[in-house]
Amino acid sequence: MKNKLLSVFFCFLLAAGTISGIIVPDKYYSETEKRTLAQKSSISLSDFKSGKTGTEIENYLSDQFPLRNGWISLKTLTERFCGKTEISGVYFGKDGYLIDKFTAYDKTQFSKNVATLKTFSEKMKKAGVPTQTMLVPTAAQILSNKLPHCAPNLDQKALLDYAKLQGLDTVNVFDVLSEHRKEYIYYKTDHHFTSLGAYYCYAAWLQAQGKTAEPLSAWQSQDLCNNFRGTTYNKVNYPFAASDTITAYYKTLKHAVNYNNGNYMTDSIYERKYLSGKDQYAVFLNSNQSTTVVSGGGKGKLLIIKDSYANSFAQFVIDDYAETHLIDLRFFKDSVSDYVKENGITQVLVLYNIPNFASDKSVCKVM
Repeated sequence: MKNKLLSVFFCFLLAAGTISGIIVPDKYYSETEKRTLAQKSSISLSDFKSGKTGTEIENYLSDQFPLRNGWISLKTLTERFCGKTEISGVYFGKDGYLIDKFTAYDKTQFSKNVATLKTFSEKMKKAGVPTQTMLVPTAAQILSNKLPHCAPNLDQKALLDYAKLQGLDTVNVFDVLSEHRKEYIYYKTDHHFTSLGAYYCYAAWLQAQGKTAEPLSAWQSQDLCNNFRGTTYNKVNYPFAASDTITAYYKTLKHAVNYNNGNYMTDSIYERKYLSGKDQYAVFLNSNQSTTVVSGGGKGKLLIIKDSYANSFAQFVIDDYAETHLIDLRFFKDSVSDYVKENGITQVLVLYNIPNFASDKSVCKVM
């Protein structure tokens, strides 16, 4: 009798979801997951025969199902109750850490990205512009002691060693992050390093240039929020997850900032409007933009070719240069070499986290 009632209940839920799906308009973008959702598509005979149509319909129904986030939470709670420690590509680690799983990568794409950067670096060297590459290991590597017992985990250091072996001028941040692994250097609910983790990488970068970073006390600090739940949390919507704190470090809060060639100009690298939304990490440098230029009080012009890891890293750099330029190749459509020449760039840093760099097909646009 109980099984019959349970079956009737789930049939009712599916029917209600289907009817609601017809009435409620489709959503285009998920702010929680920071991705475009699957949309309705036309059905062709060839797609139907290949099975593509079935996959598209499955993705569409999954993405557009009413109250989807609530169902994700229910699914997570059910699987946790059953003892699962890995759900939707997320490990439930020790001390409340949610850690993105990284067990495989496209070797061809990674090798291609390394070779592309090597060619680009040689071109910059001929132009008198030194170029370094900083590939940052994620929490899965540095905080591997917090992973569930026997959890599969790819060795990110091997990828770093390969990049160095191919001739890239790499910055060793693996050692400094490992040394400080007991500190709060990665968010518990997000895939980024914290501002503290970013500082240690900044110090390692200066050391690689024969310089010494000022102590962290040279910067003022301010907690921007203490209720941050990031991208890793959004994959599982685990209601009992910890909340993170986002901290800003600065020597001066006022900097002239130019986004996308004058499309938006402001006086701070911190966009506090995001703190009241779901994408709070976007407080750093207005999320990901094609081009960003920050004026500082130092000398020379630094270009950072980056993913979102550079957004919190930049707060330590901007006062060292007259200008700090940032380019996100996912959105940048012009020639990087021309940009370097036209803007008088004197130094280049390529900064990515390792899983993202290993899969990012836009890296080839650097050439």
